[in-house]
Amino acid sequence: MTSKMKTLLPVLALALLLSACNFPFMVNSEAALATSVAETVAAVEAHTLPTLPMLPTSTPYPTSTPYPAATAVAAATVVSSPCLYALMVSETVADGSDFSPNESFTKTWTLKNTGTCGWDDDYKIVFRSGEQMGGPDKQAFGDEVAPGETITISVNLTAPGSAGTYKGTWILRTDKGVDFGTSGIWVKIDVE
Repeated sequence: MTSKMKTLLPVLALALLLSACNFPFMVNSEAALATSVAETVAAVEAHTLPTLPMLPTSTPYPTSTPYPAATAVAAATVVSSPCLYALMVSETVADGSDFSPNESFTKTWTLKNTGTCGWDDDYKIVFRSGEQMGGPDKQAFGDEVAPGETITISVNLTAPGSAGTYKGTWILRTDKGVDFGTSGIWVKIDVE
């Protein structure tokens, strides 16, 4: 290597080093330094953060139209008027009625078929829980009940022999063994 080259090489290296490091005397002002820093941060963020799609802000999404379309299909499969529904229209022996020990009485419920299916004469009430009070395990309706019609069902009962409050619950059951009327029908008495 020639002496000229030995001298020129360190000078070029120093000039390259000074220009690459942005040595302080090379900066014209603080504004230029701030701009340089901001551009560096923006360049780093552009390579590290995912680009998110812009959402429109001036047009709101509709709230009255089902979205997505699959929701509309699912909603169409919901039965608006269930097959097996009953409404108690009236009853005798109000909750909390007083009876003497071992006193016989009759509880009567009038039920309306508020569903879309008819009830045939093999539908029944079935004892579910509580104090049976000598009532039947099950009792057939004995009549057909079309949607919108009512039926009166009576059961003969006997108050328990000890003082206290007693409740017996029956459920409605189809001829195929399907229970309906989720809370059932019941009798609740006080024995004094």
